[in-house]
Amino acid sequence: MSAEEFNGNPHGDGLAGQLSDWVNDHIRTVLLGPSLVALLVVFIYPAVMLLWLSLQNTRGLGETFEPGYNYGRIFTDPTFWNAVEKTLIYSFGSLFLSVGAGLIIALALNKVMDTRVRNTYSTLILISWAVPLSIVGVTWRWMFNGQLGIVNKVLIDLGILNSSYSWLGNSLSAMVVVILADAWSRIPFAAVVLLAGLQSIPQEMYDAAKIDGATSFQTFWNVTLPYLRPSFFVAGLITWMFAFRAFAIPFSTTGGGPGGATETLAIYIHRFGIQLLDYGFASAVSVFLVAVTLLVAAGYVYFILEQMEEIEL
Repeated sequence: MSAEEFNGNPHGDGLAGQLSDWVNDHIRTVLLGPSLVALLVVFIYPAVMLLWLSLQNTRGLGETFEPGYNYGRIFTDPTFWNAVEKTLIYSFGSLFLSVGAGLIIALALNKVMDTRVRNTYSTLILISWAVPLSIVGVTWRWMFNGQLGIVNKVLIDLGILNSSYSWLGNSLSAMVVVILADAWSRIPFAAVVLLAGLQSIPQEMYDAAKIDGATSFQTFWNVTLPYLRPSFFVAGLITWMFAFRAFAIPFSTTGGGPGGATETLAIYIHRFGIQLLDYGFASAVSVFLVAVTLLVAAGYVYFILEQMEEIEL
């Protein structure tokens, strides 16, 4: 090909040249197309199908379109409200424990001056976050087993208990166990997020507080906590969202028992959708679960943005 031909048609006249010209003319489609298709297949289509199934009456042999049937059942079923109550207790209990413990760990790690040592400790605490949630549930179920659990053995050896206690057979203690298990699995995430927030606080603020004669508590209250608010909000929102939709840990630990004492909404959905094959009603409860999560997340993000604006001012 001559120089004139090359300058006049830089891509050539073949199929490759035509394809290259089309790509150049539709570059946005080429770049965004695969992502949009993936979004459609992975998120939008399942969401539309979930909403469609929630409008179907699947109780029985057939399937009929009854838009208000399943949603009417939701608000008249006492076991649903029991699941809502247990889910709120579970999610907020896990939230407070994981973020509180994560803050303590983050403060301790932030005091480590050697960067390599601090990074080593940060990596080690992520081990519990890497463990699959179902394994966490099975492990905690074994630890608190009424007959063979190590917790009973240690407490009996220390003289705290006289005989084995059925931790998972009592409503209150079973809920405490699943909350502890969930919080344990989420502490590393909260610790890492809060540690990043601590390291972003300007040292000048601490120096100014020290010059003003502030005590350690006053410095923590007036300097550390205000600057940590965005990190608190991020760690809190994500921790709560995952705990609110939790299934693996409560299901593998207690199965929702005893007597529905630890039956979260996710286990409730599993019972109707998988065990009873009433997938229309299970879909309606799933829509409720997703809607609550999105509403809380939207309100939370709006609150975060307002708080960040106040900090900047």
